[in-house]
Amino acid sequence: MATVRRWYLFVTATIGLHGLAWALIALLRGVFAADGQPPVATTAFQIALVLVCLPLWIVHWLWAERLARADADERASALRRLYLYGNLAGLLLPLAANVWDILLALLQLGLGLPQLGLDRTPGPAILRGMIALPVLGGFYAYHALVARSDVRAAPPVGAGALVRRIYLLGVAALGVAILSNGAMNLLHWLLFQIGGMGDRGGFAAPVVAVLVGLALWLGHWLRAERLFAGTDADERASALRKFYLYALIVIGALSVVINATALLAGVFRVALGLIPEGDFRDALPTILIGGVIWGFHANVLRTDVAAIGEAPRQAGVRRLAWYLVAAIGLMASLIGFGGLLSVLIRMLGGAAPLTDLREPLAWFTATLIAGLPPWLIFWRRAQIAATAEGPTGEAERTSLVRRIYLFFFVFIATLTVLGGMLYILYRLISMALGEPFVGDLVTDLAQAIAYSLIATTVLLAHGSTLRRDGRARQAVGVAQQAALRVVVLADGEIGVALLVGLRSALPDLGLTPLDRSADLVGQLAQADLIVGPWVPDSSDPLAGALAASSARKLLLPLSGPGWEWAGVEPYGTTAGVTQIIAAVRQFLAGEPIRPSRSLSAATIGGVAVGVILLLLLLIGVLQLALFVMGVAT
Repeated sequence: MATVRRWYLFVTATIGLHGLAWALIALLRGVFAADGQPPVATTAFQIALVLVCLPLWIVHWLWAERLARADADERASALRRLYLYGNLAGLLLPLAANVWDILLALLQLGLGLPQLGLDRTPGPAILRGMIALPVLGGFYAYHALVARSDVRAAPPVGAGALVRRIYLLGVAALGVAILSNGAMNLLHWLLFQIGGMGDRGGFAAPVVAVLVGLALWLGHWLRAERLFAGTDADERASALRKFYLYALIVIGALSVVINATALLAGVFRVALGLIPEGDFRDALPTILIGGVIWGFHANVLRTDVAAIGEAPRQAGVRRLAWYLVAAIGLMASLIGFGGLLSVLIRMLGGAAPLTDLREPLAWFTATLIAGLPPWLIFWRRAQIAATAEGPTGEAERTSLVRRIYLFFFVFIATLTVLGGMLYILYRLISMALGEPFVGDLVTDLAQAIAYSLIATTVLLAHGSTLRRDGRARQAVGVAQQAALRVVVLADGEIGVALLVGLRSALPDLGLTPLDRSADLVGQLAQADLIVGPWVPDSSDPLAGALAASSARKLLLPLSGPGWEWAGVEPYGTTAGVTQIIAAVRQFLAGEPIRPSRSLSAATIGGVAVGVILLLLLLIGVLQLALFVMGVAT
């Protein structure tokens, strides 16, 4: 009931808040004629909206405040945090937009510049913004004070802390986007001033973007940094912070690779005596700003890891970023290397003189040089982590992200080899059957041969890595299982089925069924791990022997006479055995013991979003590949 009430209160208060804010802004703009004199009907509607939305917000917000003062759970609820931080974001964005318009109009007036992207003259634009600022700023400041007071009274934990992180890092990411875009455009303008080609007023919008983006980013990033430097362990172990940092690293790396390819291709075109195309000043700002974003956030990551190490969830985010950048770099490198090999084949086969191959030579060389450093850097880091001794190296070798990366390139390489061989055989068989071939055969087959050879190398290399990981994983597993002394409580149907299941799933595990007729304390004293079903019974001598044993115990709670378990689902034989085997695997891997459950809708949604983002990035690289190959040929 409390959750339904909170949803009602905060959704209704949000509607009232924003209706009131924008009705006030529109009404004041009409009073001061910022958009000319509004019609009477418009003014009447705005007054009516204020009269409806003001009590709507005040009544529901005061109700929520009274509940929060009387009940600590209400003040600490995640829905209250969502209301506060969601409305802070909803008020901050139009506030920043109005500041943007004011600054742009002031530059226009102060410097005598032409109209700079404003949809009205500077005077009304400034007036409109100055009317909106106190309304939006006042509501924003009030909600910020309430949020700060709530934090002091009830520090956010769990979902409430996650809402605050999403707000801080989300606005910080928006600030980085605006700041970097403004910095790139400003640098672009400065570079074009060198040749006297820049527009006199072209710097104004980038300067405003830099100022607004810097304010948004610094105001929220510094707050996130203070939280990380504090004593809250959850903040320091946050996976969302690592996702934010690695996402910006990936974006920075991708922008550097794509634009460095275009820049280097232009340099090589000039070096090979071709007519210059494009301008290095178009690509250089993106390379420089992308490199700064990459370097800054990589340095923050190094500082984080040096300060607190790396939690398991953070390691998962880090692997995702490493392998994603490595995949982008490797794909670009393979495109470039395969293209250069096709150029070499055409040249050696006499299909074309070197002078006719300068265009593909320039583009494929640029793609190779741009893609090789990111791949070498991040693949080397991943390999060092995967070949480390102990649980850390084992976690890297067994990670899902690493296996997806390796199998992805095995899959792509297999398809490339099959496609290349299919095309080569098709051409050769067509000629053997008498179909006339127009053009040069070497030129026609050069790319198929080149990329088939490169794909074969990739297939062998990544297949070999998979086999090495498998052998290392198997060796570690065998050693761990052989060294572990496990006593199985093989009582009843589940106990017997468990003994059979463990011997089948983990054949190298040293299993000893508990003999109830022998010395229980002595048997359990020799164990490292005790597994099995468990029904509490104070009269059972096994209870005392279990309590006296120092072994790790993985017991499946079963209902018994007078005993029920809160929060534990009833298990049948198959499900119970599956849960215990999964727990033993987690114990061997050094992971926290968690129940094996089917994926929730939220998890499936998160995986789907991650897959979509990955596909979008890979599509971007493939588009670059098609562009390079189209230009080069």
